[in-house]
Amino acid sequence: MFKRMMLLAVITASTGTANAGLFDSNDFKCGREDAVKALSDYIKNDAAGLLQSDFITKGDFNYDKPVSVYQQMLTGMTVNVTNVSTSGKGNYGLNCSATISVKIPQNTLDIVKKFPDYLSDITRGGGRINNDNVTWDVVKYSARLADNNKDIIFSEFSRSYISRAIYEMSVLSVNKEQIVHTYLQRELMKAQSAYAGADRELNAIWKALPDSVRNSMKKEQLAWVNSKTSKCGKLSDATSETTNIQHRVDIYQCQTRMTDERISWLTGESD
Repeated sequence: MFKRMMLLAVITASTGTANAGLFDSNDFKCGREDAVKALSDYIKNDAAGLLQSDFITKGDFNYDKPVSVYQQMLTGMTVNVTNVSTSGKGNYGLNCSATISVKIPQNTLDIVKKFPDYLSDITRGGGRINNDNVTWDVVKYSARLADNNKDIIFSEFSRSYISRAIYEMSVLSVNKEQIVHTYLQRELMKAQSAYAGADRELNAIWKALPDSVRNSMKKEQLAWVNSKTSKCGKLSDATSETTNIQHRVDIYQCQTRMTDERISWLTGESD
């Protein structure tokens, strides 16, 4: 497992000549510019490690694109570190606290809105959604300068799932079409099964009616069938692979509703 936020990690804090080597250990604070930048890089690097691992094992997701596509999405995400404070020194360096927020990719937002079960994946570790960002408040960690006064060592994170949440945001974004298609395939199978069951029940009820009743209702029954097709769409479209899958689901669900209503009417159970 790549839960490296619980382990000791070293991130090069150099952000160009502006910060590299300008400070000594006496000036080091959690909120120093190079420390904030290094923390952001550390979290993204950790998320990239999780991505690389799961791409190989397929433990969490199925991947239908090259890993570089997922990596590009992750790289483009911004990790904002704010409200940084230092509260003394501990066994592993300075005791730090910060607010960490990540902008949710639009595709990921679309998935979470359509499939709320994914919300817990991108807010794991106590994150909350605000203005299309996931924010983790009061994230505690330790930070200290390495012996070269340039690299920064992070450890002892109080919330170890932030990197995983970021990694999952990136994969959900890239896999949007795959996820929606898989969901709709399941919905289609459920809709097909529900309609088949309702249709069988209606046919059984119709056949059980006396011949005289069926004969007297033939025109009315045909009118109902035509009305169902007009309101819901053709069953031939629902069974066609060339029809949009969402439209196929909608046809089956509408046909099932009207068939259930017809069953209730024929059996005298309708209001």
